[in-house]
Amino acid sequence: MSTDVSAPAAPKTAAPSGARTTTTIKDNLWRVAVVLALIAIWAGLSVLSDLVSSPAASFAALAELFANGSIYRHLGTTLEAVAIGFLIAAAIGFPLGYAIGRSKFLGAVFDPIVAGAFAIPRIVFFPVLLQISGVGVGAQSAMAALAAVFPIIVSTTAGVRAINPVLPKLARSLSLSRLQTVTKIYVPAMAPSLMVGIRIGFSIAFINVIIAEFFAARAGLGLLALRAYGRLDLPSMYGIIVLLAAIALIGNMVLWAVERRLSKKS
Repeated sequence: MSTDVSAPAAPKTAAPSGARTTTTIKDNLWRVAVVLALIAIWAGLSVLSDLVSSPAASFAALAELFANGSIYRHLGTTLEAVAIGFLIAAAIGFPLGYAIGRSKFLGAVFDPIVAGAFAIPRIVFFPVLLQISGVGVGAQSAMAALAAVFPIIVSTTAGVRAINPVLPKLARSLSLSRLQTVTKIYVPAMAPSLMVGIRIGFSIAFINVIIAEFFAARAGLGLLALRAYGRLDLPSMYGIIVLLAAIALIGNMVLWAVERRLSKKS
């Protein structure tokens, strides 16, 4: 006599495409309204204080930096450091988080260590990283990796522990190999948690690269903004800040879109 271990899933009712389109348009309109409101507040502050450059002057200064080509080397250095640091963090964080989540022994050993290390400000390690890597992309990438690895570990560990215990049994009943079990069973089930770790890791990596560029760098948007501040070139400084905000926003929106797509499939 066979026993059905799973209840039949209720059929999913897809929302009409017209309703989805209307909701998307509303969301985008609200996003534009928020951005315009922030720009209006910025413009008002620039009228009240000489220490705040106006939006028009800041955007013009940023456009000039692109026009004369002086920003490209710094932009490339920052993006390179973020990419290298994040890839290193992912290469370390995903396997380690998976191992900690799967093993009770490793969880008991590493859970308090990871939690304690997560709370340490990464900037305290920057002098050590400078001694090891020297001034340049190496130290900036190392800062990004050191900062991003912990949220990736934590999110991966949480994702593994949240997997339905029926799924490993299903993998064994289907005679899946260990690699097939990971790629076909665990990864899809962990996708939402993994994407949260990726988004947080990207944001933290980006922040720490900019912080590293403030202290010691040969190039980078953080260094460029600091130099503009040293010259009291406030329009250029605010323009670079706008560019940094735009990069962070676009990166997170792309990752958020991927996360939503994976959530719908899982």
